Amino acid sequence: MSIRPVVVIPTYNNAGTIVSIISDVKRYCSDIVVVNDGSTDETALLLGKVDNIKVIGFDKNMGKGAALQAAFRYCNDRKFTHAITFDADGQHLGVDIPVLLDNVNKEPGTLWIGDRTIMVKDGVEQPPRSRFGRRFGAFWFRFYTGVYIRDTQCGLRAYPLEAISALECYSLRYEYEIEILISASWNKIAVKSVPVHLLYMTKEERVSHFRPFIDFMRISKVNSRAAMIRLFLPKNVRMVGELSIRAKLKAFVLHELKAHTTPKRAAASLAIGVLVGLSPFHGFHMLTLIAASMVLKFNRPLSFLGVSISSAPLLPFWIFASYYAGALCIPDGWIAPFALVINAWIPSKWAEIIQPYIPVGDFGVGFMQWFFGSFVIGVVGAFMTYFLTLPICKKLLVRK
Repeated sequence: MSIRPVVVIPTYNNAGTIVSIISDVKRYCSDIVVVNDGSTDETALLLGKVDNIKVIGFDKNMGKGAALQAAFRYCNDRKFTHAITFDADGQHLGVDIPVLLDNVNKEPGTLWIGDRTIMVKDGVEQPPRSRFGRRFGAFWFRFYTGVYIRDTQCGLRAYPLEAISALECYSLRYEYEIEILISASWNKIAVKSVPVHLLYMTKEERVSHFRPFIDFMRISKVNSRAAMIRLFLPKNVRMVGELSIRAKLKAFVLHELKAHTTPKRAAASLAIGVLVGLSPFHGFHMLTLIAASMVLKFNRPLSFLGVSISSAPLLPFWIFASYYAGALCIPDGWIAPFALVINAWIPSKWAEIIQPYIPVGDFGVGFMQWFFGSFVIGVVGAFMTYFLTLPICKKLLVRK
């Protein structure tokens, strides 16, 4: 693969460092795109005096995520293959650009991220807040993706533009950088780290626009969304599309509707839903159905449609139908032993409450007639559902 890299530098009010940063970068890459994210200091004036760079200007501050996305679109349209992102606050060194490019040449499809482990001589130690953020980010990124990246907060990265352009990420500020990492990993883009220099400035020299409360809450929102998706959606749904619960649920529904949709399986899925819905295990129908559909490979949406037969408006009807089916079909010899156990266990006050609704026999007999009768109408209902819906499924699900 022919590599054509470009360095992307988002900047907001970095007049004190932007010129020296660009000069440092030019020693290692001739193609540079700077995104002036609505700066209100002299940044725009200084950029106008620098030759051989492309400047994308925003009228107002939109955020780092918006700046990076605009640059990625611009660079991808102009056939650059990789974007090396470089912060404008002076914390990155141009000497690390060739290190990233060497790895890009080895694995051009990988998203490379700097791991700030090489100490700069006489450099300032990493602040405690940054160390905590690094550990926090590493833990959760591994939880979401199974991939360990020690320094997920490093802005020095090499993005494969064609692959990244297919991802749908909408965060506009600092949270974009964690969202794009998670989305890349979930969409089968390898994410790997490479050692780069650790350079922190003194508190007086440092220019940071990170707002601890607001930006942390934005990052937490992305993390919470990723955690919900990681915990409750299957891997084959999680590993596609954008990082939003709505998009993942849409992908999940589409996947489920397409899964196991031969006519016989579609009809069987409805039938198993009816069988479970009419079974006597009220309150556990959904759990039972999820387990059964996973083991038997049924189409879950159709199974859920079938189980809705026991929804609230119809439930009293099925209870009485089950009772009469049990009284009609189940021999007394089957019921009697269980009825004795039930009568001995159920408090007499409960039996008095239910007795008026049982025309014949005692409470234990009535309960067991309902219990066994539920399976009778469940099996009958399942067979009827299968054979009645199979012709319909054959018409709707014509196999190509």
